[in-house]
Amino acid sequence: MLKLPKEEKSVWRDIYPESSVYPRLDSHIKTDVTIIGAGITGLSAAYELHKAGKKVVILEKDSIGSGTTGRTTGKVTSQHELAYTELSESYEPVITKTYAQANQAGVERIQNIIKREKFLCEWEPCDNYVFTDRFDNLEILKREAAVAKKAGLPASFETDTPLPFTVKGALKFSDQAKFHPQKYLLGLAKLLSDKKVQIFEDSRALGIDDGTHCDVTTKHGAVESKHIIVATHIPTFPLVARAGYALLAYPTESFFVAGPSVRGVTDMYISPDKNHHSILPTHVDGKPYVLVVGAGGNIPGLGRNTQKRYQMLAHYAEKRLGVEEITHRWSDMDYTAYDDLPLVGKLYPWSKHIYTATGFRKWGLAMGASAGKILADQILQKPNEWASAFDSTRGQPIKKIPRAVFKNISKR
Repeated sequence: MLKLPKEEKSVWRDIYPESSVYPRLDSHIKTDVTIIGAGITGLSAAYELHKAGKKVVILEKDSIGSGTTGRTTGKVTSQHELAYTELSESYEPVITKTYAQANQAGVERIQNIIKREKFLCEWEPCDNYVFTDRFDNLEILKREAAVAKKAGLPASFETDTPLPFTVKGALKFSDQAKFHPQKYLLGLAKLLSDKKVQIFEDSRALGIDDGTHCDVTTKHGAVESKHIIVATHIPTFPLVARAGYALLAYPTESFFVAGPSVRGVTDMYISPDKNHHSILPTHVDGKPYVLVVGAGGNIPGLGRNTQKRYQMLAHYAEKRLGVEEITHRWSDMDYTAYDDLPLVGKLYPWSKHIYTATGFRKWGLAMGASAGKILADQILQKPNEWASAFDSTRGQPIKKIPRAVFKNISKR
């Protein structure tokens, strides 16, 4: 049995300096747009707004990438396990197609930024597979392939994969990618900072006011702006927003382990079978590594046994992927809207100048890039073809709370 490291730390976050790179906000300043949260959604929105000539200030409570983006799988993909079948059972085909288009466009948007700005973030185009060890899941994967292909995605059903073990079948998405999310965020933050976008770390937002002029206060300073974007899971402030979004989205927790592997693994993988294992090969200091995610995904507090879940992942990584040592372990929490569609737009139906984005179904890299574009377009008063489908003020999530809770309890 492989020994687990004592400290929980993301493999991506190991490269970040111990001290903050950007200063703390210690004064009162003015700008056009204040963005709270320096993950992929916040920085993507900042990139779009700066290109349009807006002055932007970014407030991060800890450091760049300390939130969900720095703790993800590193998969940049429109393939979200069995998302398209699930959406097609609840919505008209146009909604499923919009979700598909927004996510695939997010993959392409990140790739274009990396090429344009010459970021060194280990971007690697590859295929993404949903594989199964069970014959009774083959028809499910075939249906998902058909629905995804009809929505315009590069999907196909395959009987084999490049995995170092045999599977019964797999759904394949071509033209996807993987990267080092922390290096991408650091590159994007530096680019923005070099272009005079003000970034402040160790600057937690303690209060938000939506008026003719929007104010965000921190412990040591404040920002006055025309617009605010809250890109922080679900809004912490105002407190009524946190309570309101608890009725729209629920948290799920996933567990990660990573270590060097002696078996050659390429591409990306996830399984709908028990424990929903997700596999990502990468490199750390030139060594081939494998990152394994799974043994979780349930609502936090429903039977959580951290040590057991990590040990299950370590055992899987050792037996199936040739991992000889677990060097990293960590967990992460993400939000899913009760109706399964991201929430992107005004913070409240009555908000004048405050926007938010959350509920990415644990697939926030591609969608985070597209959400940043949606929010920037709304602030710039530009039309956006995806905005109405993900409208954060829709009432549908509340109606589907019982179904979502039952689905997650049944995963235990």
